[in-house]
Amino acid sequence: MAQPQTQRSYIPMTISCSHCHQKQIVHMRARTGCWQMAHQSVKCLTCGEYFDVMIPDAIIAGPFLPSNVSPTKLI
Repeated sequence: MAQPQTQRSYIPMTISCSHCHQKQIVHMRARTGCWQMAHQSVKCLTCGEYFDVMIPDAIIAGPFLPSNVSPTKLI
C-alpha cells in the first residue's frame, strides 16, 4: 500500500548573512499565486547581526543552519 503524501505548508529557502556570509535556511510560507516581495529581517545564527532579506512571502520558521555545518564551526 502506498504511503499518503503529506503536503508541506512551507518552502525551504537558503539565505546568506550580509555581514559574515554564513548560509542559513528559512522556511517561507507556501502559497499559490503571485505575491509582492517584501523586506524581512533575520538574526544571523553565527554573528548575531540582523540582516535584511527579500523573499516573496512571510518567513514562518528559522533560521536554521544547513545540515553540513556543525555547531563547532560557529565558535
